[in-house]
Amino acid sequence: MTPAKERKPRLPFYLQILIGMAAGLAFGIFLPAWVPHVAWMGDVFIRLLKLIVIPLIFVSIVAGIVRLGEPKKLSGLGFSSVVYYLGTNATAVFISLILVNLIRPGAGVKIFGTAPETATPAFDILNFIPENAAAALSRGDSLQIIFVAILTGIGIMFIQPKAATLSRLFEEGHELLLKITGGLIRLAPLGVFGLLAKMAVDLDPSAFAGIGKFVLTLLLGLVIHGAIALPLIFRLFSGRNLWAYFKAVQPALLSAFSTSSSSATLPVTLECVEKKAGVSKEISGFVLPIGATVNMDGTAMYEATACLFIAQALGMEMGLAQQLIIFFTASLAAIGAAAIPSAGLVTLALVLTAVGLPVEGIGFLLAIDRPLDMCRTVVNVWGDMVGCAVLEGKSGVKEKKGMP
Repeated sequence: MTPAKERKPRLPFYLQILIGMAAGLAFGIFLPAWVPHVAWMGDVFIRLLKLIVIPLIFVSIVAGIVRLGEPKKLSGLGFSSVVYYLGTNATAVFISLILVNLIRPGAGVKIFGTAPETATPAFDILNFIPENAAAALSRGDSLQIIFVAILTGIGIMFIQPKAATLSRLFEEGHELLLKITGGLIRLAPLGVFGLLAKMAVDLDPSAFAGIGKFVLTLLLGLVIHGAIALPLIFRLFSGRNLWAYFKAVQPALLSAFSTSSSSATLPVTLECVEKKAGVSKEISGFVLPIGATVNMDGTAMYEATACLFIAQALGMEMGLAQQLIIFFTASLAAIGAAAIPSAGLVTLALVLTAVGLPVEGIGFLLAIDRPLDMCRTVVNVWGDMVGCAVLEGKSGVKEKKGMP
């Protein structure tokens, strides 16, 4: 019996993306006449993103709210967790909007063609509330879908435990959509190839400088949020030593950087927070699993930064009303971002749609997404662990052993 041949390891995903980017640029520059024959790959990929984004956001937000359990939990730890998650997400988006308005990384960049003719929606509180929930879902109205999802999740919470079957349906639906999303993201190298081949035909050299400024702007925002905003919250509310806590949880941050996944890092995060940092299991066991799926500060920051960058590159000026829409949509859509690598690209499609920007703008960002995803996942996980310490400090429950 001949031994089975060893399977050669697949090329790392980020290398597949880079190869797709290089091949697409080369194809568009040297074989422009053939571009229409391969551009369909990018178009199909964008259509698939649009296909999955609405059900993913809706089901993810409902499932995230349902995980909080019965309403009585919201009177204590659950309510504090929600306030913390929403507060840090909003802070991250606010920082990113300020930086992009100051630095203007997309100004003068010619990557995405011309601005769409459709007007960007004005900010109106009535735009959040649909007259018909089914119509909002069929139109893909971002703000209204988020509103309906939140309402549905809260409604299910208030009929627990009778709604156990319904809760399980959303949980299992969430798992299904995560699996589908992961499969779609694996097609990204082909999507990058098709999109960049089409863009390369009229590519301006300013594009690369603009992408560089975008990367630096985002990284600066992540540093400000992770090294200033979150530590400030930690110092104000946890009653712990920041440096000792940071040293205790470093392995989880390294795992987040290498895996680009909050969910994959969760076992390491739990071990660091409970055993090395000495956080109560009562706190960490509740906060971290939920935080790994709904607390996405880095992702929210990425979505807001990318959205304004694309608008600037298209020559569109986003006024206060449009930036308020970006603020709310990015803050809430990040809750629906799957805790898997590069899932922020899917929810970015929702934010772009909310302000009337073309989803095709994602194409050029795909090529540089993986290293940025590694960085924003670190901020996501750091935000979860800071939340553990803060919520423990507010609850008064502490583990004496190993507490830094």
